[in-house]
Amino acid sequence: MNEIIEKLNSEPLLMLSGAIGVVLVLFVVLTVVLANMRIRTYKNRFHNTQLDNEAKEKKITALQEEIQALQGLNERNKHELEQFDAVKLRLQETELSLKETQDKLAKLEKLQGQTQTKLENSEQMYTTLKEEYGSAKERLELLSEENNKLRVSNARLLIKLDTEERFASQLQQRGGSPDRKGES
Repeated sequence: MNEIIEKLNSEPLLMLSGAIGVVLVLFVVLTVVLANMRIRTYKNRFHNTQLDNEAKEKKITALQEEIQALQGLNERNKHELEQFDAVKLRLQETELSLKETQDKLAKLEKLQGQTQTKLENSEQMYTTLKEEYGSAKERLELLSEENNKLRVSNARLLIKLDTEERFASQLQQRGGSPDRKGES
């Protein structure tokens, strides 16, 4: 019976450990999936930007043939400046996103450490409670045995008392006392 109780007591810990493991695996998988999605998005944007740039360069070339060399050069410089500003802005946004991701990672690592500490404390508490339970169970068994002995003893004393009371009652009804019975 003790083996079954020990097994049942140990299963919630296994279940808790398994659940924590599953949550951690799901978190890692989710993080990887999100990172892959961002990478694909940035690759698609970069590819589209390259295609757009190629089309714009062809257009600029066609315009340069129609416009004087100086005006074409001026327009191209303006266009390159705008692209530089856009790239600079995207770089700043990417750096901000990276910093936010690093902050989230630091918080998650801290949370993981706290969770690990809580798990270790719970394991220690479980071990202590299991030991206390065993001691209390042993004490309960001893007290139950003692209680049973006292009940048997009490029943015997009650029977003895009842017998003595009947005997005393019979003596009183006969008009004698216990000392007179010995005299008769």
